[in-house]
Amino acid sequence: MIDTNNVLAKFKKITGIDFKNKDLLIEAVSHRSYKNDVSYQRLEFLGDSLLSFFTSEYCFKKFKLFNEGELSKFRTSIVNRDNLSHVFTKLNLSEIVLLDRKSFKEDIPPSIREDVIESLLAAVYIDSGLRNAKKMFKIIIKNSHSVSEEFFAKNQLQELSLCHFKVLPEFTTETLGENLFKCILFVNGKYYSEAQGRTKKECEKKAALIALKKLEKEFA
Repeated sequence: MIDTNNVLAKFKKITGIDFKNKDLLIEAVSHRSYKNDVSYQRLEFLGDSLLSFFTSEYCFKKFKLFNEGELSKFRTSIVNRDNLSHVFTKLNLSEIVLLDRKSFKEDIPPSIREDVIESLLAAVYIDSGLRNAKKMFKIIIKNSHSVSEEFFAKNQLQELSLCHFKVLPEFTTETLGENLFKCILFVNGKYYSEAQGRTKKECEKKAALIALKKLEKEFA
């Protein structure tokens, strides 16, 4: 059994965030199996929207050349259950979650881990406002699954090309067969790379990563 008096101290130790309202924090980490009259569900509802907003804002400001589809894909990589469950585990939040552990034969399910991350974000927002809520969001980002280099390569290559040559890279893509494409990439009129993939986007990202590494060496 977790001592509710220690939840406040443990949360501060994990995140560095102080809570003024202890009852609000207890609500944020309480599953309905712990007490029938206290549950994180309402906070989780608000936290879900806050997380989506913060992630959208983060993507919009950080990835200036991403199109809508790429922004949505990155946002999904942050807000999905698998990632939030991963963040929960990395932060060791099982130490403060209040639930009837006899009801769960194995470890805390991913659905509950996801809900707790969202409810804690909402509780921090209500308790101490936007500044600390964004601090909590940064903790979520910092502890999220790493995204592959290829995901960012095209955006970074475009920024580098604009910075040094004032032009965007040129991607020439051709179909080689069923589910097989080839991309040849030029920067400032010069050939830099080529790659194959199962989709046009996949081969473009691969070619962009190769070209990006070449350009970074040139301008190092």
